[in-house]
Amino acid sequence: MGTEKMSQCYPSRCRGGTIRLHHQIAVCRPHGYRYLRWQVVDTPGILDHPLEERNTIEMQAITALAHLRAAVLYILDISEQCGHTIPEQIQLFKSIQPLFSNKPLLIAANKIDIIGIDELSDEYKEILKKLEEEDIPIIPISTVSEEGLVKLKMEACDRLLAQRVGIKMKSSKVNDVINRLHIAQPSERDAKARPAFIPEAVKMKKAAMEEEKAEKRLLRHKEEEEGDDYILDLQHEWQVPEEYKTDIIPEIWMGHNIADFVDPEIEAKLLELEDEEKLREEAGFYDEDMSSDDEEMREIRSLARQIRDKKSLIVSARKDRNMKTPQVPRKAKAVSRKDFEDTMKSLGIEPTEQGHYTQKRGRSRTPVARKRQRMDESGRATSSSRTPRDESGIRDPKITRDLSRKAQRKMNHGAKKGEGDRTIVTLKPKHLLSGKRKKGKTDRR
Repeated sequence: MGTEKMSQCYPSRCRGGTIRLHHQIAVCRPHGYRYLRWQVVDTPGILDHPLEERNTIEMQAITALAHLRAAVLYILDISEQCGHTIPEQIQLFKSIQPLFSNKPLLIAANKIDIIGIDELSDEYKEILKKLEEEDIPIIPISTVSEEGLVKLKMEACDRLLAQRVGIKMKSSKVNDVINRLHIAQPSERDAKARPAFIPEAVKMKKAAMEEEKAEKRLLRHKEEEEGDDYILDLQHEWQVPEEYKTDIIPEIWMGHNIADFVDPEIEAKLLELEDEEKLREEAGFYDEDMSSDDEEMREIRSLARQIRDKKSLIVSARKDRNMKTPQVPRKAKAVSRKDFEDTMKSLGIEPTEQGHYTQKRGRSRTPVARKRQRMDESGRATSSSRTPRDESGIRDPKITRDLSRKAQRKMNHGAKKGEGDRTIVTLKPKHLLSGKRKKGKTDRR
């Protein structure tokens, strides 16, 4: 009932007593009423034709509803747009009424936004009057404008709650629930009235809640009215004056506030700048020849050229400093005579031809030979013998033996014959992995 979405709605299977109905119905749990939770069960499309035309599943659905402790709401379409007249709908209600003899029955006259009950013919009014005489309330509602929905829900909940209380009072466990059903009232001490104090704000809020508020007009309603002529207006909810909503200049553009770049006096400032520039031109401010090539200008240009050259040298030195290639120590670098002289001149020292840097290094003399050269077993001189390669970098014989033993450990671990053994053994031996048994844990023999 209504156009709003329930808090929870899911398909369920209707089960009543021993009947298990394999027909999906919708179960919705709306908000609570009087601090209790209520459930609305809907069986769409099973009661839209006479009783004799229903199949087994539909009959079981009606029988299952008879076993539920619920108030039955019969929706009556008084506009007759459903394809059935009001007498036909009343006849359908009469056919299922005996199944709900012990349940609260209510008739909701739907679609009063199209035609009201007062606008019906006298014949239809007489039919509805007879139903009211049978203590079956007829409540006019409209699911579009939500008129009468609150009254219908409250009436159904009150009748169902009264029925539940009556059943508990007649049961054998009435003593267990009597304290929850009866509210004790103190006896009157005198005739003085002591009503409860309720603030006016609370009364106004309660009255506003009971009133049926008009539905807010949304863009969806406008779209339904205009149809294909509707154009979506994204600026509809903007809280700006109406003349600003359709302005082609936005407030925010590419993350910048347009108002920060708008100056209302921009044209006056532009004219002022143009007048100032015109006065400068008339005064000859721009007539001075800046291309004079005097002595001072030549010195400035020479100094600027030296500064540029020095900057380029600094940049090149920085690039060389960032290189990751091996660096040669300064002491090991070869120094040419010209570089040495330039460095000394920059320090203020004038090199002379008698300096030590002008002399070349003499050839080292061969050491004096021994009286008798030591010979090895092969007859060569001891000075010409070579150390084995595996011992060339190690001085201690003990370390040599330890390294040799560690080098052999890897080959022994892999069962290698030597360093040149590259054999790959069989990873899946056939005599262990072959077999024909397909089931069970064993797969061979």
